[in-house]
Amino acid sequence: MSVKNKINNINLWIKKNTSIKEQILRVKKFEVGQSNPTFLLKSENISYVLRSKPLGNLLRGAHRIDREYKVINALSNSNIPVPQIYGYCSDIDIIGNEFYIMEFLQGLHEFDPDLPSYTHEQRDKIYNHKITILAELVKIDVNKIGLKNFGKPYSYIERQINLWIKQYRHSQTKHIESMEYLIENIPKYIPSEINNLEPCLLHGDFRLDNMILEKNKDNSKIIGLLDWELSTLSPPFIDLSYWALMLRFENKWPIGGLSIYKNHKLNPGIPNEEKILERYLNLTGFDKPKYWNFLLAFNSFRFAGILQGIAKRVIDGNNSGDNSYEVGKQAEPVANMGSKILQEYLHTL
Repeated sequence: MSVKNKINNINLWIKKNTSIKEQILRVKKFEVGQSNPTFLLKSENISYVLRSKPLGNLLRGAHRIDREYKVINALSNSNIPVPQIYGYCSDIDIIGNEFYIMEFLQGLHEFDPDLPSYTHEQRDKIYNHKITILAELVKIDVNKIGLKNFGKPYSYIERQINLWIKQYRHSQTKHIESMEYLIENIPKYIPSEINNLEPCLLHGDFRLDNMILEKNKDNSKIIGLLDWELSTLSPPFIDLSYWALMLRFENKWPIGGLSIYKNHKLNPGIPNEEKILERYLNLTGFDKPKYWNFLLAFNSFRFAGILQGIAKRVIDGNNSGDNSYEVGKQAEPVANMGSKILQEYLHTL
């Protein structure tokens, strides 16, 4: 289907199904992102964002943009910063795949968690706001916002382990010893107390490059939390431990990181892992989980599976981002990190 035909189809669908009054004149693909292709829709006076599934053969259950649409729409009146949603289309004849349209947020899209162009105070405000958002997610009553059946309330870890073992096997391109270690041992050592806390809404990919920041750096806040593809219900601490793991990555990796666990050369205003966890506990009233390192190892395993999926999509030719090859190569170092963290955890049992 030609671009012109797609634009015509989009305009016809928008007129019939949304409150948008403008005609879309141009479509431009965002070059960032590794999962669902995302496009800027430009009219004469205003811009919107269209997010769709990738084309080609996809892993079963992956790229659930219908879930993204549902959760963002449900959070529209909450304390979680999300863009306005205009509509979801399941008819693949419109542009070749299902999609949804949302507000284009005029802000800053940062990738480096070190935030080198920000001041001490600005970094501190941004990191505090990120922690506050995670604390607010825990407080949301999913029943009241229509997400009661958004996910099974318990056994999240077990289901995720089974899912990502299957996903990893489907996308495996080589033998990774540390990933095999995680696959063998993660299921054996799931802490029994992990389901003692009430399930909460999970974002599933909570990191800086899935956020839009206020354009005025002096305000230093997040105005949009994006990419809810992996959202569901889970025990608390899953998003937090995932974010903490991201910050442990080497800063030379294309997926970003600060080596924050070692607390080396952090820019002023960026809290270390201990401070991040302390602030979260203060806001939520939770106690620090004794299984913190297990959660880090679990998220390493899960993220390595995600990265391996990106690597496979590069081979299959249906990757989304321009740097997909380099990103996909990080599956092994992430699995190596998870293997070491799990071994450290097992030594404490």
